[in-house]
Amino acid sequence: MIYSPTLAAYHPTTAEINLAAFHQNIRNFKRIVYKSMLMAVIKTNAYGHGTVQIGKEAVRAGADRLGVTTVEEGALLRGNGINVPIHVLNSITPEQAADVVHYDLIASVFSYRLAEAISEAATQQQKTISVHLKVDTGLHRFGLESHEVIPFCERAYNLPGLRWEGIYTHFSSADEGDEETTEKQFDLFLDVVDKLDNQGFTFPIRHVGGSTIAIERPDLHLEMVRPGVALFGYHPAPTRQQDMIPLKHVMTLRSKLIHVRALAPNTPVGYGGSYVTTEHEKIAVVPIGHGDGYSRALSNKGAMLVRGHRAKIVGTISLDQTLIDVTNIPDVAEGDEVVLIGKQGTDEISAYDVTDWMDSIVDEVVSSLTERIRRVYV
Repeated sequence: MIYSPTLAAYHPTTAEINLAAFHQNIRNFKRIVYKSMLMAVIKTNAYGHGTVQIGKEAVRAGADRLGVTTVEEGALLRGNGINVPIHVLNSITPEQAADVVHYDLIASVFSYRLAEAISEAATQQQKTISVHLKVDTGLHRFGLESHEVIPFCERAYNLPGLRWEGIYTHFSSADEGDEETTEKQFDLFLDVVDKLDNQGFTFPIRHVGGSTIAIERPDLHLEMVRPGVALFGYHPAPTRQQDMIPLKHVMTLRSKLIHVRALAPNTPVGYGGSYVTTEHEKIAVVPIGHGDGYSRALSNKGAMLVRGHRAKIVGTISLDQTLIDVTNIPDVAEGDEVVLIGKQGTDEISAYDVTDWMDSIVDEVVSSLTERIRRVYV
């Protein structure tokens, strides 16, 4: 038995997850992809929002299927009573075939060795398991190239225990708005599907698009779309997409000031003294660091909200703490709420802002938040 302590109080840093906002985002996507199935991609701990709770809520909100990237994530969802089709969108090893079959997961297949392993596991467990063929049209991570697909199907399509339910690809430059490349890759995908069909290799479900394709290209929706980070309120390309579909931010990242101290001018602050006070300053400690997934790249960059004011991050972010300058915030005191992502008063810091400070993408900002941060569902 795993011991779960009952505590009178918890660590002050929490990620508050707004389930109503998440449901609304799902419903908004359902409206624009109404002719196709919706796979809610909840990989990487549901982009930091919590795999199990978000998986359940996605199904309640109307998602037809769920997408994950590991067998472990799929097994976790099954173990918590989720029965919709679950796709493992990443590559897996043949050694994982038995678990894929046991938990009735839909694997992405692009090697004969893996197809054979799943076939053998399905036969041993007396099951027929759905699989999807992955085609590489230009991303060049994994998948069969176009000239490899027919020879592969000639070997693998009729293996016992396999149901070739679908075929898919993933575009390399859709978020960047490179329409020419996307069109080229889509045409290549359709050409592969047509050639397979002419050889008697049929795949009922075709899918090519994530969040951007779901939002921008209804002509590419095919039988299914796979939105991911957009379900949590973030358009992959905000300037192009924010007027196409309304989305609500689902996460608010909060903490509290645990210490405030006055420092004299010319005082080095934090590891390495990368910040030095220029006047009499008040420096406060926020209990979050890169051990929580709050990136060290934010050292001496960005800000947090305290009493409705922006407080600059100063010094090097450590494993467990971040320092902020609260000198000009009236009546600041230990115990004050700090908002790292979300609204406070009339101001807001979004994951987009943090993304800019880090020179990264929203996916990294929210997905990096570790399990040490307690998720609170409201």
